[in-house]
Amino acid sequence: MKHLPAIAIGLVLASAASADELRTLDGKTVTGTVTRISDSEITIATDTGDVASPLAQVLAVDLRPGKGIDLPKYIDLRLIDDALLHCAAVAVKGKEVEATLPSGLVLKLPMSSVAALQNDAGNKDLTKRWNELSRPGVQRDRLLILRDGELNVLEGLLGEADAEGKTIQFKRDGADAYVPVVLERVHGLVFWRPDPPAATPICKVIDRDGNALFAVKLAYEKDTLTVHTTFGAKVALKNEALSRLDFNFGRLTYLSDLEPAKTVEKSGIGLVVRYKKDVNLDGEPILFDGKQYTKGLSMHAHTELEYALGGKYKTLKGLLGVDTRVGADSQALVTIWCDGDKRYSKVITPNTPADDRNININVNDVQTLRIVVAARNFLDLHDHVSFADARVSQ
Repeated sequence: MKHLPAIAIGLVLASAASADELRTLDGKTVTGTVTRISDSEITIATDTGDVASPLAQVLAVDLRPGKGIDLPKYIDLRLIDDALLHCAAVAVKGKEVEATLPSGLVLKLPMSSVAALQNDAGNKDLTKRWNELSRPGVQRDRLLILRDGELNVLEGLLGEADAEGKTIQFKRDGADAYVPVVLERVHGLVFWRPDPPAATPICKVIDRDGNALFAVKLAYEKDTLTVHTTFGAKVALKNEALSRLDFNFGRLTYLSDLEPAKTVEKSGIGLVVRYKKDVNLDGEPILFDGKQYTKGLSMHAHTELEYALGGKYKTLKGLLGVDTRVGADSQALVTIWCDGDKRYSKVITPNTPADDRNININVNDVQTLRIVVAARNFLDLHDHVSFADARVSQ
């Protein structure tokens, strides 16, 4: 067998590492290079040809790993759709905000799209106090001043900034007129925006620095992604700056990321064992037949979990099983109800065939999902089950 030279191996690994990866609702993965994004599909060039995936079925596209923010000081800009930008610099001029990202890209956004501006956002002590003072609920604009290491808040109305970005107009509650405030002396601005964007996003665009924008439409051409934001602005991002396109928005939701609407936990011997999220009942990663699962639910006998699905999902999927490190003698009866209709009922043991443990249930228009675990042993000490990768999808 011929061995590849080290440089060739490096090229192969670099090529594999740089490949774009698209994941769909049905668990499929397409690897290659994104060449086109339209209103209806995403096309990826693979080794065997172009593969087009319907946009409605795409969960995410991973382009390259994020590296995080790498600045000694940075400014956080939160937009009205809750998108967050970590900025190297921000200039507020007239009715416009110029945000310079760590990559050097300058975004020009309307002032009306900004919900808050926080200087020195990496300062943990100041950020803790900032979060307290900037929380929503007060129907006034707020101006935050840092004095002697303490943040002080002034409430009133914020106006326009000057053309050079040196001052911003502010009328304090109880005052008769606006006065210019020097922006260099301001730690943060909070705008009361009672009306959120009417447009519903289809995608969260994340760059390598962790910046995020919500898009109602995407257009991809010549290595540039144009993001049509929820507030009407268009932002052009170079491909090399992008990390991830997240289309999930509830299309796929793990049950362990939801809080049950109702939980019943009992015991036949007076020893109640609480259900666990994303681990087995001993707190270790869920493990079936040598394969580890990072998401799932683990339940002891006499446990009932009820979820309010609200008719938003179409399928329930996952894999039931016994993590034998917790106990190998389990005989748990698992029953799944959808709006009172029994859709699944089987005894799960370490020897139950995979076909009987694989869950794929139609939950279209289902309002209430209930998972019931009962004991089959005389004592319920041993009876338990894990529901790995338990998820509902649209």
